Amino acid sequence: MMNRFLKFTLMWFLPAAAFFSCTAPIDINTRDSEPVIAIYGCLTDKNSYQYVRITSSSPYFDDKENGSISDAHVLIRDSEGNEYLLEYGDEGYYTSPVRFAARPGVTYNLTVEVDFDENGETEIYEAETTIPPFLALDSVDVRPLTIMGYQHFALNIYAQDPPEADNYYLFKFFINDSVSNDKISKFIITDDEFFKGEYMEGVNIYYFEDSTDEKVVEKNKDNDDVYMVSPGDKIRLQAMNIEKGYYEFINQCISEMYGENPMFGSPPSNITTNISNGAVGFFTGYCIHEIGTEIP
Repeated sequence: MMNRFLKFTLMWFLPAAAFFSCTAPIDINTRDSEPVIAIYGCLTDKNSYQYVRITSSSPYFDDKENGSISDAHVLIRDSEGNEYLLEYGDEGYYTSPVRFAARPGVTYNLTVEVDFDENGETEIYEAETTIPPFLALDSVDVRPLTIMGYQHFALNIYAQDPPEADNYYLFKFFINDSVSNDKISKFIITDDEFFKGEYMEGVNIYYFEDSTDEKVVEKNKDNDDVYMVSPGDKIRLQAMNIEKGYYEFINQCISEMYGENPMFGSPPSNITTNISNGAVGFFTGYCIHEIGTEIP
């Protein structure tokens, strides 16, 4: 169990800053280099208007937000013959004209056409994603515990790991429908190396801090990167089975931000992407299983 705990949680005690998520993508900056096109898309199995965001990166040390690109031709095709020509809205967001739900096993292809460098020639950027199987959570619970004299609450899941393939999981939580870890630097991710094909019986995925413990409050009074909860708080957990490429993308983003020497590491533009032609970002999709519990 200790190995499982470490696999899930070690990186999440690092300082964390907002970066990118499917619901709130933000800017990737490149170190004083020429701007590059940044493309983000995340399809889900929720019957909704799906979207892709397209921006222009800023220099790494520039405080300005990435510039929006409003004149792209954005098309999503799937392996079942459906096509969706996305429409521009605002701030770089292109939205599907109709609601649709991404389906497990279906492959989705993204094509973006735009004259990004304004040289009179259209550049084409392409990506592909196949939606992984649905991860069904049987239940989730929260249990109080003491670690080194401090009070915490352990968030645990119960689910069957599908045995037929390697699986990669992403977990997001929401506290009282407001505070959440919905930023890439705070994502909880794991592969299934330590429980492949097994039942996940109360596997711990996160520790909350107990806001009723005065020592905990004092210790974290200047720390914005911990999550404080109290008895009665409502927890909503989302579980996603994600593709390996997106799992590696998240890991690389975190390593870029919190490596041994983040000031002089490789630029974010070197993070692996599944988008062609020199773009940064990622195009992915997954199914979401949501379940709730309460702090005891």
